[in-house]
Amino acid sequence: MKFDKTIEAALALLLIFQSGLYLIISFEIVDPWIFPTSILFLVYCGLGAVFVCFGVCRLIQRALQGAAIRLHTALLLVLTVSLLSVIQGSFGFQNLNWKKGNDYSTNSIDNPKFSLTKIERLRSPKVSTLWGFMDIPHVILKSGTDSIVLPMSGLVAKRLVIKTFNKMGWRMVRRFADTTDDVDLKEVYEIVGAMAGSPRRTDLLVRVVSVTGSSSIVDIRSSSPGRRRDLGFNELMIRNFAEELLKEVLKDQMMMTSLGLPKSLQLL
Repeated sequence: MKFDKTIEAALALLLIFQSGLYLIISFEIVDPWIFPTSILFLVYCGLGAVFVCFGVCRLIQRALQGAAIRLHTALLLVLTVSLLSVIQGSFGFQNLNWKKGNDYSTNSIDNPKFSLTKIERLRSPKVSTLWGFMDIPHVILKSGTDSIVLPMSGLVAKRLVIKTFNKMGWRMVRRFADTTDDVDLKEVYEIVGAMAGSPRRTDLLVRVVSVTGSSSIVDIRSSSPGRRRDLGFNELMIRNFAEELLKEVLKDQMMMTSLGLPKSLQLL
């Protein structure tokens, strides 16, 4: 009985902390790039998962012993698992990344450049005396997603790029263009983006380069306006954009096919 009450008390406290932090993160009550709400939330989620295992094992043990199921324990287990399921559906625990990085690019050799330096883009230029030990040195890491090569003109590629980030609800803040013709084109879009259902935003660059008029290269860079690990957030942002862009490319190809136009747009 005492062990059951201990599990229930732990689950209840963790559920309160998880729910409170989830609301803080969802409504961005505090800046997530300054206060480590995400790290604390993941710690409580991990502890919650551990006590869920204890709780499930205890319920099974009581059932095998013919004892009555404690409704308080069952209810807390359901609530905790429901919250963990929401997190899995929105972010995915499999996407967690503990690397010392918060700036990723599909091209690590010739990565797109922001108009401002990392220091100038920080939400808080001062190092926190309380959380400063979590800060990491700035370095641009290679993303698990490679540069996207498309057999299309630069004008078509940039049209699909703009359509993609508009569809995702991302906001373009700057645009840089070296050339404007279809044969030799280089355009960079500086964007503020977020995951669907989350207010947590990061800085992104999408670059479209075409030097032949028949093929284009799209590079993506995602960089946090903070000093701490991003826990895989920027990698996920790059992957999400790349996947949505390829969907738009396929839709454009299918539309041209249905209209009886030549198949000049195919993925390599």
